[in-house]
Amino acid sequence: MAKKIFLLIFFLSLAVYSGCGENAGLKKALDYEKESQGNYKHALSIYKGLIDKGKDLDSLYFELGRLYYMHGDFSSASDALKKSGDLKAKKLLGISLFYIGNFTDALEAFNKYEISDDECLYYFGLTNEKLNLFDEALKAYKKIQGNEFGTRAKVRLAIIEKQESGRHIKDVDQKAYQTLAAAPKAEDYPQAGALILSSNEEIEVSSDGTLVSYLHYLIKILNERGKEGFSETHIDYDSTYEKVELVYARTIKPDGIVADVGSRHIRDVSKYLNFPLYSNARVYIISFPEIAEGSIIEYKVKVYRSELINKKDFVLSYLLQASEPILAAIFSISVPKERKLNIKTINEEYNDFGAKLKPDAEEKDGRLTYRWQFKNIPQIIPEANMPPEVKINPTLLISTFNSWQEIYNWWWSLAKDKISADDSIKKKVAELIKDKHSEEEKMRAIYNFCSQNIRYVAVEYGQAGYEPHLATDIFKNKYGDCKDKAILLITMLKEALIPGWPVLIATKDYYNLNEDFPSAMFNHAIAAVRLNDKTIFLDATAQTCSFADLPADDQARRVLLFKPEGYQIEETPAYPAEHNLAKQALLIKINMDESISAKKTNLTFGVYDQAQRHWLLYTQPQLIREMLQEKIQEISIGAKLSSYNIENLGDLDKPVVLSYAFNGPEYFTAAGPLRILPQLPGMDTSLAAKDSRKYAIDFGILDTKETLVEIEIPGNFTVKYIPESVSEESPWLKFTAEYNRNRNKLYLRQILQLKKSSIPANEYPEFKIFFENLAKNIKQRIL
Repeated sequence: MAKKIFLLIFFLSLAVYSGCGENAGLKKALDYEKESQGNYKHALSIYKGLIDKGKDLDSLYFELGRLYYMHGDFSSASDALKKSGDLKAKKLLGISLFYIGNFTDALEAFNKYEISDDECLYYFGLTNEKLNLFDEALKAYKKIQGNEFGTRAKVRLAIIEKQESGRHIKDVDQKAYQTLAAAPKAEDYPQAGALILSSNEEIEVSSDGTLVSYLHYLIKILNERGKEGFSETHIDYDSTYEKVELVYARTIKPDGIVADVGSRHIRDVSKYLNFPLYSNARVYIISFPEIAEGSIIEYKVKVYRSELINKKDFVLSYLLQASEPILAAIFSISVPKERKLNIKTINEEYNDFGAKLKPDAEEKDGRLTYRWQFKNIPQIIPEANMPPEVKINPTLLISTFNSWQEIYNWWWSLAKDKISADDSIKKKVAELIKDKHSEEEKMRAIYNFCSQNIRYVAVEYGQAGYEPHLATDIFKNKYGDCKDKAILLITMLKEALIPGWPVLIATKDYYNLNEDFPSAMFNHAIAAVRLNDKTIFLDATAQTCSFADLPADDQARRVLLFKPEGYQIEETPAYPAEHNLAKQALLIKINMDESISAKKTNLTFGVYDQAQRHWLLYTQPQLIREMLQEKIQEISIGAKLSSYNIENLGDLDKPVVLSYAFNGPEYFTAAGPLRILPQLPGMDTSLAAKDSRKYAIDFGILDTKETLVEIEIPGNFTVKYIPESVSEESPWLKFTAEYNRNRNKLYLRQILQLKKSSIPANEYPEFKIFFENLAKNIKQRIL
C-alpha cells in the first residue's frame, strides 16, 4: 500500500514536470506535496487528540497505525497498532514489524491473526524465511491464490525449493563437465580429504573507490575428511561496506546429476549476535546438499565493496597453498592503469613446487591487469609444533599504500577524536588513582581496570571495520574489541595526565610489519606508554595478563605506534626464558606403611601465569577439583585430594599460586625387598619423534620450567642408589637434574630452559640426537 502511494506521487510529479509548462508544473507538484505533508501532520494531530479523550481506542489506534503505515513510517505504525485490539490491526502490525526487521515479533503477530488474504500470507512467508523456517514459508506461499502476490510467491518457492533437477552437469556447464571428467581419483592423493579442482579469484578495483571480488571454486570430495571440511562454506564480510551476492551454488553428485543450492541452504547471520556495536560483522553461509564421497561442490560468489580502506587504498594477501591439493588456480587483480600496485612475496623458500610468483601484466582499455596462474600446488601436511601458516606458506602481499605516513594520516583521523572522556570516565579514573602516588601505580590501576572490567569481544581488527568506537560508548557498554579497549585505556590514562598511544600490531599468526612494504595488514590493536625512559606495551584484551607483560602472540612483533605528532615503528619485546617461568614444588612424606602424604605447589610467571589464571578463572571449581584428582593419580594410584587453594587469582600484580594436598596408598614400586621410586626427572620425547621435518619446531617463546621434589622416607628404609646429577647444554636448550640427600630426605631440582624459540628444520636431525640421548641419560631411578 505504502509503495503504491509513493509511486502515485512520483508519476504525478513526472506528468506535471514534462511538457512545455515544466517550471509551473513542478511548482504545482511541490505545492501539492507540501499540502499533503501538512494534511498528514494535521490528521496525526487529530487522531492523537481523539485518543487522549479515551473513547473507541481500538479503532482509533488502528486508524493512527494505518496512517503511519501508508506513509511508510513502519516503526511508528507498529507502536500504534500494538495498542489496538482490532483484528485488522494484526495484519498491518505483522507487515510493519517485518519492514523494520523485527522478524521474531512479526511472526508472533502473524500467528495471532487468522491469515487469509494474499498480502498477509506473502509477508508471513517472508518472515518465516528470515527466521530460517522454510517449511512454514512454503506452506504460506502455496496458499496464495491471487495473481499479484501469487506471482511473487512462485518466485520465492522456486528460490527455496531448488532441488535435484535431473539435469546432468554435461548439459548445464560444458566447461565444468570437462574439468570434472579430467579430475584425478582419490587413490592418486592418499593424504587428501578433497581436491580443489579449480580456484578462480578475480578482483576489479574501480577508479571511484569500489571493489568487486569474483570467487569461483570447484572442489571434489574424496572422503569423510573432505565432507567435514567443505560441506559448508563461510564468507565473512562487513555489511557497512560490503554485500555478498551468490551467483550459483550446487552439488554435482557422483553420477553427474546437479542438485542446486536453494535459499533454505543459505544463512546470512551476525558473527557477534550479542554485541550490537559489531552487528556489521556478518558471515554468509552456504550449506551444500547431498554431499557424498565423489561429489563435487561448485559455487560462484560476487562480493561488492562500496568503499576502500581510506576511500582509495586496499591491501590483499593471497596464499598459494591450502590444507588440500589445488590442481589449478587463477588469481588476478585489475586496477586503473594509473594505480600503483605494490607486490611483495614472502616464504619463497617453501616454494619447492616451482610456482611462478611473478605476475603477467596486461594493459587494456585504460586498465592494468595482473594475473597469476598456478598448477598442481601441493597441500600443507601439518607437523607437530610447526610455525603458523603465515611463516611457511608462499604468499603474495599486495598494497596500494605508498608510505607509512599515508597509513598514519588515515587511521589517526579515525581514532584521535574517540579519545575523549565524559564525567563517568573522569569519576572512575579519579577513584582508581586516588591512593596511587607513582606514575607506574596509576598506570597499573587503570590497565587492570580496563583489562578485567571491560569485557573483550574477540573481533579481529578490521573484521568489523577499522574505526574505533567512542571511548565513552565502550565505558558505558562495558565491552569492546581490541581497538576499542585500547582507545578506552588511552583515554583513561590521559585523564590521569599520563600519555598513552594506540598501537596497530600483527600477531604471530598474521603478517609481521615490513618497513619497506607500507600496508594496513594488522589484525590487532594494543596500547603503549612511556615508563622510566622505556616504551611499555599494554594489551588490555588479555584479561589475565599482568601490567608490562604481553601474550606470546604479541611478542617480538614490529608495530605501528600512533602519536599526535606522528608515527613510530617499534618492536615489542621478546621476553627472556626466565620471564616465562613455571615452577612447581612437590613435597612427599612416605609413611611406615608406604602410603604417602603430599603437597604440591605451582607458581607461574609470564605466559604460564596468564594461562594458569585463565584456567582457574573460567573453570568451575568442581572441574578444577576433578582435574587435580586426575593429576595426582600419576603420583600415587588411588590417591585422594584433601584440599586445594588458589592465591592472587584476581590480583594481576601478583603471580597465581595453586597448591593442593593429597594422600595416596602407595608410591614405591616393589622389587622383592627393594623399593623403586618413580622416575623423577622427565622429558616429553614426542617432540623428536619424526625422523625428519619439513618445517621448524616452533616453541613460540623462550621459557623455563623448574621442578623441586622433596621426599621424606621412613626410618625403616635405607637408600641403596641415587642417580648421578645430569647437566647438559646445547644450542637449543639447557638441562639440569641435580640429586641431593640429607639424612632421610631426598631432593631433586630439575631445570629445563630454552635458548631458542625455534629449531630450524636443517638443525632438527642434530637436535633429535641430542634430545633422545638426554632423555636416556635421565631415565634413572632411586632405590
